[in-house]
Amino acid sequence: MKYFYILLGYCLPAVSWAATAGSGGRDGDTTGSGARDGDMAGDATGASVGIKNPLGDKTIQDFFLDLLDVLLVFALPIIVFFIIYSGFLYVTARGNAVQIKTASRALLYSVLGGVIILGARLILAVIQGTVDSFVS
Repeated sequence: MKYFYILLGYCLPAVSWAATAGSGGRDGDTTGSGARDGDMAGDATGASVGIKNPLGDKTIQDFFLDLLDVLLVFALPIIVFFIIYSGFLYVTARGNAVQIKTASRALLYSVLGGVIILGARLILAVIQGTVDSFVS
């Protein structure tokens, strides 16, 4: 009996929606278009179709600036983590030349990566200026 109620709960709304789908919103109109005699709702000749930009950006540069903002949110904690990690490598080296060299390299690469990521807006502005000079 439980399965009967489940089946009834799923099938009854589908049957009732199917019965009203062809009515078109008016009595006597069985076309399903819902258009009245002077409406242009069913006529597609005068309609224009457009796709709305979901990001809301006007240019590709605005898109890349928004992308860089998102990248910075995730990259800043990673940069800080690797700088702290390289400091940890210095402390645990305890005078060993090979481990100090590894820690120095880790610090250099983490700072260099941080400068590149934080300077990405400047890099984007330089690239945009170069492209604009070729276009005009």
